[in-house]
Amino acid sequence: MTRPLFRDYPELEAVVPHRALAELPTPVESMGLADPAWIKRDDLTHPVYGGNKIRKLEFIIADALQKGKQHIITFGATGTNHGVATALMCREAGLGCTVLLFDQPVTTTVRRNLRLMQALGARLEYKRTLARTVASFYLHPARLRRDRYFLFAGGSSVEGTLGFVNAALELRDQIDAGDMPVPERIVCPVGSSATLAGLTIGCALAGLSTRVDGVRVAPSHLGPFPACTPATVGKLMQQTLQFLDRHLKHQRPAVPEPILHDNYFGAGYGQATSEGQQAIEQFAEHGLKLEPTYTGKAAAAFLDALGETNGPVLFWNTYNSRDTTELEEKADPTQLSAPLRGLLE
Repeated sequence: MTRPLFRDYPELEAVVPHRALAELPTPVESMGLADPAWIKRDDLTHPVYGGNKIRKLEFIIADALQKGKQHIITFGATGTNHGVATALMCREAGLGCTVLLFDQPVTTTVRRNLRLMQALGARLEYKRTLARTVASFYLHPARLRRDRYFLFAGGSSVEGTLGFVNAALELRDQIDAGDMPVPERIVCPVGSSATLAGLTIGCALAGLSTRVDGVRVAPSHLGPFPACTPATVGKLMQQTLQFLDRHLKHQRPAVPEPILHDNYFGAGYGQATSEGQQAIEQFAEHGLKLEPTYTGKAAAAFLDALGETNGPVLFWNTYNSRDTTELEEKADPTQLSAPLRGLLE
Protein backbone atom coordinates (compact mmCIF):
# COMPACT_ATOMS: atom_id res chain seq x y z
CA MET A 1 0.00 0.00 0.00
CA THR A 2 1.38 3.41 -0.96
CA ARG A 3 2.09 5.51 2.11
CA PRO A 4 0.19 8.82 2.22
CA LEU A 5 3.49 10.75 2.19
CA PHE A 6 4.31 9.42 -1.27
CA ARG A 7 0.74 9.60 -2.55
CA ASP A 8 0.48 13.28 -1.59
CA TYR A 9 4.06 14.10 -2.60
CA PRO A 10 5.11 11.64 -5.33
CA GLU A 11 8.26 13.66 -5.94
CA LEU A 12 9.61 12.32 -2.63
CA GLU A 13 9.63 8.69 -3.79
CA ALA A 14 12.82 9.27 -5.76
CA VAL A 15 14.70 10.81 -2.83
CA VAL A 16 13.27 9.17 0.32
CA PRO A 17 14.16 5.49 0.80
CA HIS A 18 11.30 3.48 2.26
CA ARG A 19 10.70 -0.14 3.23
CA ALA A 20 7.18 -1.25 4.24
CA LEU A 21 7.61 -2.75 7.70
CA ALA A 22 4.53 -1.61 9.59
CA GLU A 23 0.90 -2.72 9.39
CA LEU A 24 -0.72 0.59 8.51
CA PRO A 25 -2.99 2.37 8.99
CA THR A 26 -3.30 1.70 12.70
CA PRO A 27 -6.86 2.03 14.04
CA VAL A 28 -8.39 5.09 15.67
CA GLU A 29 -10.93 4.26 18.35
CA SER A 30 -13.31 6.09 20.62
CA MET A 31 -12.53 5.45 24.28
CA GLY A 32 -14.97 4.98 27.13
CA LEU A 33 -13.19 7.52 29.30
CA ALA A 34 -15.30 10.45 28.04
CA ASP A 35 -17.17 11.44 24.89
CA PRO A 36 -14.29 13.42 23.33
CA ALA A 37 -11.63 10.78 24.14
CA TRP A 38 -9.97 8.99 21.20
CA ILE A 39 -6.90 6.81 20.81
CA LYS A 40 -4.53 6.12 17.90
CA ARG A 41 -3.47 2.49 18.23
CA ASP A 42 0.19 2.66 17.29
CA ASP A 43 0.64 -0.15 19.80
CA LEU A 44 -0.39 -2.33 16.82
CA THR A 45 2.12 -1.21 14.18
CA HIS A 46 3.65 -4.69 13.83
CA PRO A 47 2.42 -8.24 14.53
CA VAL A 48 5.49 -9.14 16.61
CA TYR A 49 6.26 -5.88 18.42
CA GLY A 50 4.28 -2.68 17.99
CA GLY A 51 4.84 0.88 19.10
CA ASN A 52 5.85 4.14 17.47
CA LYS A 53 9.42 3.14 16.59
CA ILE A 54 8.31 0.87 13.74
CA ARG A 55 7.03 3.89 11.79
CA LYS A 56 10.43 5.56 12.03
CA LEU A 57 12.31 2.39 11.13
CA GLU A 58 10.44 2.06 7.82
CA PHE A 59 12.50 5.02 6.64
CA ILE A 60 15.66 4.41 8.69
CA ILE A 61 16.19 0.78 7.66
CA ALA A 62 15.61 1.69 4.02
CA ASP A 63 18.14 4.53 4.30
CA ALA A 64 20.73 2.19 5.83
CA LEU A 65 20.23 -0.42 3.11
CA GLN A 66 20.42 2.13 0.30
CA LYS A 67 23.72 3.38 1.71
CA GLY A 68 25.13 -0.16 1.74
CA LYS A 69 25.29 -0.45 5.52
CA GLN A 70 25.46 -3.86 7.19
CA HIS A 71 25.12 -3.02 10.87
CA ILE A 72 23.20 -0.42 12.89
CA ILE A 73 24.63 0.98 16.14
CA THR A 74 22.28 2.89 18.43
CA PHE A 75 21.74 3.56 22.14
CA GLY A 76 19.10 3.81 24.82
CA ALA A 77 18.25 2.94 28.40
CA THR A 78 18.30 -0.66 29.61
CA GLY A 79 14.56 -0.90 28.94
CA THR A 80 14.67 0.83 25.56
CA ASN A 81 11.67 0.11 23.34
CA HIS A 82 13.65 1.67 20.50
CA GLY A 83 16.34 -0.96 21.03
CA VAL A 84 13.83 -3.80 20.79
CA ALA A 85 12.18 -2.39 17.66
CA THR A 86 15.56 -1.72 16.00
CA ALA A 87 16.78 -5.24 16.80
CA LEU A 88 13.61 -6.73 15.30
CA MET A 89 13.73 -4.65 12.13
CA CYS A 90 17.45 -5.28 11.69
CA ARG A 91 16.82 -9.01 11.96
CA GLU A 92 14.06 -8.82 9.34
CA ALA A 93 16.31 -6.80 7.01
CA GLY A 94 19.41 -8.97 7.51
CA LEU A 95 21.36 -6.23 9.31
CA GLY A 96 23.45 -6.55 12.44
CA CYS A 97 22.47 -4.51 15.50
CA THR A 98 24.36 -3.12 18.50
CA VAL A 99 22.64 -1.26 21.33
CA LEU A 100 24.65 0.75 23.85
CA LEU A 101 22.81 0.86 27.19
CA PHE A 102 22.61 3.16 30.20
CA ASP A 103 20.82 2.62 33.52
CA GLN A 104 17.21 3.32 34.31
CA PRO A 105 15.12 2.07 37.26
CA VAL A 106 14.74 -1.69 36.88
CA THR A 107 11.14 -2.68 36.19
CA THR A 108 9.31 -5.58 34.61
CA THR A 109 9.48 -3.71 31.28
CA VAL A 110 13.25 -3.30 31.57
CA ARG A 111 13.78 -7.02 32.21
CA ARG A 112 11.42 -7.94 29.39
CA ASN A 113 13.11 -5.66 26.88
CA LEU A 114 16.59 -6.90 27.78
CA ARG A 115 15.46 -10.46 27.10
CA LEU A 116 13.78 -9.39 23.87
CA MET A 117 16.85 -7.58 22.54
CA GLN A 118 19.02 -10.61 23.31
CA ALA A 119 16.51 -13.00 21.72
CA LEU A 120 16.40 -10.83 18.60
CA GLY A 121 20.15 -11.06 18.16
CA ALA A 122 21.24 -7.59 19.24
CA ARG A 123 24.69 -7.11 20.69
CA LEU A 124 24.19 -5.31 24.02
CA GLU A 125 26.97 -3.13 25.45
CA TYR A 126 26.27 -1.93 28.98
CA LYS A 127 27.83 1.49 29.64
CA ARG A 128 25.96 2.19 32.91
CA THR A 129 25.77 5.99 32.82
CA LEU A 130 24.12 8.14 30.20
CA ALA A 131 27.26 10.25 29.82
CA ARG A 132 29.45 7.22 29.12
CA THR A 133 26.87 5.84 26.71
CA VAL A 134 26.66 9.06 24.70
CA ALA A 135 30.45 9.35 24.65
CA SER A 136 30.77 5.75 23.46
CA PHE A 137 28.23 6.39 20.71
CA TYR A 138 30.00 9.45 19.31
CA LEU A 139 33.53 8.12 19.81
CA HIS A 140 32.83 4.54 18.76
CA PRO A 141 35.77 3.02 16.84
CA ALA A 142 33.34 1.56 14.29
CA ARG A 143 32.74 5.08 12.99
CA LEU A 144 35.81 4.42 10.88
CA ARG A 145 33.92 1.64 9.08
CA ARG A 146 31.81 2.51 6.06
CA ASP A 147 29.42 -0.39 6.61
CA ARG A 148 28.22 0.88 10.02
CA TYR A 149 25.12 3.07 10.42
CA PHE A 150 24.94 5.20 13.56
CA LEU A 151 21.39 5.87 14.68
CA PHE A 152 20.58 8.40 17.41
CA ALA A 153 18.52 7.23 20.39
CA GLY A 154 14.82 6.81 19.68
CA GLY A 155 15.36 6.84 15.93
CA SER A 156 15.22 10.61 15.93
CA SER A 157 16.61 11.72 12.61
CA VAL A 158 15.13 13.33 9.52
CA GLU A 159 14.26 9.84 8.28
CA GLY A 160 12.55 8.94 11.55
CA THR A 161 10.67 12.24 11.61
CA LEU A 162 9.32 11.57 8.11
CA GLY A 163 7.73 8.44 9.53
CA PHE A 164 5.53 10.66 11.68
CA VAL A 165 4.87 13.21 8.96
CA ASN A 166 3.42 10.21 7.16
CA ALA A 167 1.49 9.25 10.31
CA ALA A 168 -0.27 12.62 10.45
CA LEU A 169 -1.26 12.29 6.78
CA GLU A 170 -2.58 8.81 7.60
CA LEU A 171 -4.69 10.31 10.39
CA ARG A 172 -6.04 12.93 7.94
CA ASP A 173 -7.15 10.08 5.67
CA GLN A 174 -8.98 8.41 8.56
CA ILE A 175 -10.71 11.69 9.42
CA ASP A 176 -11.74 12.12 5.77
CA ALA A 177 -13.11 8.56 5.80
CA GLY A 178 -15.27 9.39 8.82
CA ASP A 179 -13.36 7.16 11.25
CA MET A 180 -13.11 10.01 13.75
CA PRO A 181 -13.72 13.78 13.93
CA VAL A 182 -10.89 16.29 13.61
CA PRO A 183 -9.17 16.23 17.01
CA GLU A 184 -8.74 19.52 18.78
CA ARG A 185 -5.56 18.15 20.32
CA ILE A 186 -3.20 15.21 19.94
CA VAL A 187 -1.24 14.16 23.05
CA CYS A 188 1.96 12.12 22.74
CA PRO A 189 5.02 11.36 24.88
CA VAL A 190 8.33 12.99 23.89
CA GLY A 191 11.75 11.49 24.52
CA SER A 192 14.00 11.89 21.51
CA SER A 193 11.63 14.29 19.69
CA ALA A 194 10.79 12.70 16.31
CA THR A 195 7.19 11.77 17.13
CA LEU A 196 6.29 15.31 18.20
CA ALA A 197 8.34 16.88 15.40
CA GLY A 198 6.79 14.71 12.70
CA LEU A 199 3.20 15.05 13.93
CA THR A 200 3.51 18.83 14.20
CA ILE A 201 4.83 19.10 10.64
CA GLY A 202 2.43 16.49 9.32
CA CYS A 203 -0.70 18.09 10.77
CA ALA A 204 0.26 21.36 9.08
CA LEU A 205 0.84 19.62 5.73
CA ALA A 206 -2.47 17.79 6.15
CA GLY A 207 -4.35 21.04 6.69
CA LEU A 208 -5.50 20.00 10.15
CA SER A 209 -6.19 22.65 12.76
CA THR A 210 -5.16 20.14 15.44
CA ARG A 211 -2.75 21.21 18.18
CA VAL A 212 -0.08 18.63 18.98
CA ASP A 213 0.85 18.50 22.68
CA GLY A 214 4.11 16.78 23.49
CA VAL A 215 4.71 15.52 27.03
CA ARG A 216 8.36 15.48 28.09
CA VAL A 217 9.36 12.09 29.54
CA ALA A 218 13.16 12.42 29.22
CA PRO A 219 15.67 14.76 30.88
CA SER A 220 15.58 18.26 29.42
CA HIS A 221 19.39 18.51 29.52
CA LEU A 222 22.41 16.22 29.64
CA GLY A 223 24.70 18.31 31.78
CA PRO A 224 24.85 21.68 30.02
CA PHE A 225 23.55 20.26 26.73
CA PRO A 226 19.83 20.47 25.83
CA ALA A 227 18.33 17.03 25.12
CA CYS A 228 14.53 17.31 25.26
CA THR A 229 13.43 20.92 25.00
CA PRO A 230 11.31 22.98 22.60
CA ALA A 231 14.60 24.03 20.99
CA THR A 232 15.77 20.45 20.36
CA VAL A 233 12.37 19.51 18.93
CA GLY A 234 12.45 22.69 16.85
CA LYS A 235 15.91 21.87 15.52
CA LEU A 236 14.78 18.45 14.31
CA MET A 237 11.70 20.03 12.75
CA GLN A 238 13.84 22.60 10.99
CA GLN A 239 16.17 19.93 9.58
CA THR A 240 13.18 17.98 8.30
CA LEU A 241 11.53 21.07 6.82
CA GLN A 242 14.75 22.03 5.06
CA PHE A 243 14.85 18.57 3.51
CA LEU A 244 11.23 18.85 2.40
CA ASP A 245 11.71 22.35 1.02
CA ARG A 246 14.53 21.08 -1.19
CA HIS A 247 12.30 18.44 -2.77
CA LEU A 248 8.65 19.50 -2.67
CA LYS A 249 7.34 20.95 -5.92
CA HIS A 250 4.91 23.32 -4.23
CA GLN A 251 5.32 25.70 -1.33
CA ARG A 252 4.28 24.09 1.93
CA PRO A 253 2.07 25.74 4.57
CA ALA A 254 3.55 27.38 7.65
CA VAL A 255 4.31 25.03 10.55
CA PRO A 256 3.70 26.07 14.18
CA GLU A 257 6.30 25.94 16.92
CA PRO A 258 6.35 22.68 18.90
CA ILE A 259 4.43 22.46 22.18
CA LEU A 260 6.24 20.57 24.93
CA HIS A 261 4.84 20.17 28.44
CA ASP A 262 7.37 19.85 31.29
CA ASN A 263 5.11 19.27 34.28
CA TYR A 264 4.53 15.50 33.95
CA PHE A 265 8.17 14.33 34.04
CA GLY A 266 8.39 13.67 37.77
CA ALA A 267 11.58 12.81 39.65
CA GLY A 268 13.50 11.39 36.70
CA TYR A 269 13.62 9.25 33.60
CA GLY A 270 11.88 5.92 34.11
CA GLN A 271 10.60 6.93 37.54
CA ALA A 272 6.85 6.55 37.90
CA THR A 273 4.59 9.42 38.96
CA SER A 274 1.39 9.10 40.96
CA GLU A 275 -0.56 10.84 38.17
CA GLY A 276 0.94 8.47 35.62
CA GLN A 277 0.09 5.41 37.70
CA GLN A 278 -3.50 6.58 38.09
CA ALA A 279 -3.72 7.07 34.33
CA ILE A 280 -2.29 3.58 33.71
CA GLU A 281 -4.95 2.09 36.00
CA GLN A 282 -7.70 4.09 34.32
CA PHE A 283 -6.62 2.98 30.85
CA ALA A 284 -6.34 -0.64 32.05
CA GLU A 285 -10.02 -0.55 32.98
CA HIS A 286 -10.69 -0.09 29.27
CA GLY A 287 -8.34 -2.89 28.18
CA LEU A 288 -5.41 -0.63 27.26
CA LYS A 289 -1.93 -1.41 28.55
CA LEU A 290 0.48 1.46 29.26
CA GLU A 291 3.79 1.73 31.16
CA PRO A 292 5.25 4.31 33.59
CA THR A 293 8.21 5.68 31.62
CA TYR A 294 6.50 7.13 28.55
CA THR A 295 2.82 6.44 27.98
CA GLY A 296 1.68 6.64 31.60
CA LYS A 297 2.95 10.20 31.92
CA ALA A 298 1.50 11.19 28.56
CA ALA A 299 -1.82 9.60 29.53
CA ALA A 300 -1.93 11.79 32.65
CA ALA A 301 -1.59 14.85 30.40
CA PHE A 302 -4.26 13.43 28.07
CA LEU A 303 -6.74 13.08 30.95
CA ASP A 304 -6.06 16.68 31.96
CA ALA A 305 -6.58 17.81 28.35
CA LEU A 306 -9.99 16.13 28.33
CA GLY A 307 -10.98 18.41 31.19
CA GLU A 308 -9.73 21.51 29.42
CA THR A 309 -11.65 21.21 26.17
CA ASN A 310 -15.01 20.05 24.90
CA GLY A 311 -13.59 19.01 21.55
CA PRO A 312 -12.12 15.62 20.59
CA VAL A 313 -8.70 14.81 22.09
CA LEU A 314 -6.56 12.02 20.59
CA PHE A 315 -4.09 10.00 22.66
CA TRP A 316 -1.30 8.70 20.42
CA ASN A 317 -0.42 5.36 22.00
CA THR A 318 3.26 4.70 21.33
CA TYR A 319 3.61 1.56 23.48
CA ASN A 320 3.71 -2.02 22.20
CA SER A 321 0.70 -4.14 23.15
CA ARG A 322 1.66 -7.34 21.32
CA ASP A 323 2.23 -10.47 23.42
CA THR A 324 5.99 -11.09 23.40
CA THR A 325 6.00 -14.05 25.81
CA GLU A 326 7.00 -16.62 23.19
CA LEU A 327 9.84 -14.46 21.92
CA GLU A 328 11.07 -13.72 25.46
CA GLU A 329 11.29 -17.45 26.13
CA LYS A 330 13.86 -17.73 23.34
CA ALA A 331 16.26 -15.44 25.20
CA ASP A 332 19.50 -16.91 26.52
CA PRO A 333 20.57 -14.75 29.49
CA THR A 334 23.92 -16.59 29.63
CA GLN A 335 24.86 -14.67 26.49
CA LEU A 336 24.55 -11.36 28.33
CA SER A 337 27.38 -9.73 30.25
CA ALA A 338 27.41 -10.39 33.99
CA PRO A 339 26.13 -6.87 34.90
CA LEU A 340 23.18 -7.21 32.52
CA ARG A 341 22.40 -10.69 33.81
CA GLY A 342 22.32 -9.17 37.27
CA LEU A 343 19.50 -6.85 36.18
CA LEU A 344 17.38 -9.88 35.31
CA GLU A 345 17.66 -11.41 38.76
